[in-house]
Amino acid sequence: MPTRTIVDATIPSAGRVYDYLLGGHHNFEIDRRAADRVRTLIPFLPKLMRLFRWCLQDLAYELTYVRGYDAIVDFASGLPTSDHLHSAVAPGTTVIYSDRDPVSVEYGLEILENTPNVHYFQADCRYPLEYLSRPEVQSILNGKRKIAYVYWGISMYLTDAEIKNISKELYDYADDDACMAFYLQPYDPESAVGQQVMELYSKMGDPLQFRNLPSFKELFKPWVADNLGYRTMEEWHGVESPLAPEEMHFFPDKTVGYGVYLVKGK
Repeated sequence: MPTRTIVDATIPSAGRVYDYLLGGHHNFEIDRRAADRVRTLIPFLPKLMRLFRWCLQDLAYELTYVRGYDAIVDFASGLPTSDHLHSAVAPGTTVIYSDRDPVSVEYGLEILENTPNVHYFQADCRYPLEYLSRPEVQSILNGKRKIAYVYWGISMYLTDAEIKNISKELYDYADDDACMAFYLQPYDPESAVGQQVMELYSKMGDPLQFRNLPSFKELFKPWVADNLGYRTMEEWHGVESPLAPEEMHFFPDKTVGYGVYLVKGK
C-alpha cells in the first residue's frame, strides 16, 4: 500500500476516487477526472460499489444481531458515511474504524460527529497487532477478546505477504470465538479492460493485486471459513446481480466477489 497522503492533490488518490464514485464530496478535480476514466472502462462500477455497501450492512447485522458480537474493529474503513457499518449494528455495539491516512480520519470524525460508541483512529491495516495494542484502543475494548474484525474491499491493495501477516497476527491475538469478515475481489487481469484498469491505478500509486479463490484460502491459513463458506456477493445479499450479463465477462468466476466469515479451526 502506498505511503503518500490522501491530501496530495497533484495525482489522483484511490480513496478520493472511491469517495467520488459513491457520491461523496471529499475529492479533487484530478480525482474526478480519474474516476470518470475508470467509469468509462467499467460503466457499471457505481452500482457495483453500492452492492458492496449493501453487503457490508448485511455483515453488520449478522455479526451483531445474529452472532452477538458487541465490538467490531474495521480496518481500512474509508469514509464512514451513513451506509457504513455503524448504521446497521445492534444498539450498544462498539465500532472502531481506522484508516492509514490522517486526512481520511479527520474527515471521518467530522462525518461521525461524536456518534455514540463509534471511534476512528489512524492505523495501517497491514499491522493489526500494532493497532490493537495501542492504549487508546485497549481502553475502548476494555479486555474484550470476542471481537469481529472486518477487512472489506481492501484485498486488491494488499500483497500476498501482507495478507499472510494480517492472518497470522490476528489469529495469534484473537479469542477462540473471534471472527474475521473478509471480502475478496475476483477479477480477470488478462482482459484488455482489466489491464487498462490496473495501469490506471498503478499511475495513481495504488497498484492492484488480484488472485483466484484457491489462493486466498491458502493465504488465510490457519483461519478457516465457517459453515457458510465462501459466498458470492449475490448470495450474501440475497439479490440477483445488479450487473447485466454482458458486464459479467469482467469477472472470471461469474460473480462480483466473495464474502467469508473466517473463524479458528476446531
